[in-house]
Amino acid sequence: MRPPILVGELELASSFRAIELPARDDGDPYTAVRLLVRIHREPVGYAFLAPDALDAVSVAEQVWRQLGPAINARRERDGRPALDALPPDGIPAAEGAPPDSQDAPPVSVVVCTRDRPDGALSTLRGLMASRYPRFEVVLVDNAPSSDATKDAVLGEFATDARIRYVREPRPGLSCARNRGVAESTAEIIAFTDDDVRVDPWWLHGIIRGFGRAGDVACVTGLIPTAALDNAVQLYFDQRQRWGAFSEPRIFDLKDNRDDSPLYPYSAGIFGAGANFAISRRALKELGGFDEALGAGTPSGGGEDLDVFVRTVLSGHRLVYEPSAIIWHDHRANLQDLSRQMLAYGSGCTAALTALLLRSGKARRELPAKIVAGAIRVSAIGDRTKDNPVLPAGLAKREFHGMAVGPWLYFKSRRQLRREAASRSAAAGSSSA
Repeated sequence: MRPPILVGELELASSFRAIELPARDDGDPYTAVRLLVRIHREPVGYAFLAPDALDAVSVAEQVWRQLGPAINARRERDGRPALDALPPDGIPAAEGAPPDSQDAPPVSVVVCTRDRPDGALSTLRGLMASRYPRFEVVLVDNAPSSDATKDAVLGEFATDARIRYVREPRPGLSCARNRGVAESTAEIIAFTDDDVRVDPWWLHGIIRGFGRAGDVACVTGLIPTAALDNAVQLYFDQRQRWGAFSEPRIFDLKDNRDDSPLYPYSAGIFGAGANFAISRRALKELGGFDEALGAGTPSGGGEDLDVFVRTVLSGHRLVYEPSAIIWHDHRANLQDLSRQMLAYGSGCTAALTALLLRSGKARRELPAKIVAGAIRVSAIGDRTKDNPVLPAGLAKREFHGMAVGPWLYFKSRRQLRREAASRSAAAGSSSA
């Protein structure tokens, strides 16, 4: 597989149509088309199409050849008869379409951004196109270097009562998320980023996840890749597993455990911070986001892994709900991706360090899992090493991040203490 690959989606409840390949500025032809295939908005898997066979009949045949068993398995689960082929006019809408609102409890959406006005606007536009009837958005501008994001957001959305702009001066994604939680009002709080495209039915999927079992405290969702225009984007697509699974899963400490020997400390099995929601009650019980973790801190990341693992360790359930979809724009140049992989590595081990300090259960369990973890880490590059078009050396950057993550976490904690002392001293002098 080599880029560029055209990325899109296909709803099987609609008639099949020919796919036209758009012209590219660089003149490189698309080598394939990758479609996220959905049945009544629920993902069923990915289909790869040959670029020279994109008429309606060929599209239907290729999708059926690759996903026919998965489609019939989904139909059997829903009590529908098996198909022999895909109907040219699509699967009838009356067959199993999920309801539009599902009781529609209010949802607060927190979007954190820093010096990315275009990205913030893009995410907000997607949210404003949501089909969900009851939601608010808190846009947290985190330690910005200018008023560019504020001016852009208020210039376009000042009259929309669903959006509230908040400026958080303390840098760090966890600081921004904690501020967004404090400013929000709903019991269910969803989080996404400023480098995504929000599916119109995303919040319906989030609510559906909360209803899949009892005591669900956190829901994560599917994060497909938004573009595969070059080898850098393809590397990250192959490295991460956010967009790989189309079946829902429940995670807890009882009957719904993953078979990984690292569970529940396995990075990546739960989802990612670009697409998740948590109940206010559960987040309060956890003590909020650890402000020594996350982008914008020395740790570089890990705040999402920390919250996911703590949710499960606390005895609650976490649900992966694939119908809650957020499309992610991966880094398009090697320098940015290299920094990101370093931060992914450091964030992972920084989060595990935080868990060791905070949780007696983690201190009892993690040492015995170190060998399994080392084996898992050594296989990080397996999904990308056999493709010669992908950039080399990024797995080493991730390993380096993992090696320094614990030290960076302690550095983050020291920095937070110094900043708190400085604010306290400033408050004391002003009151005097």
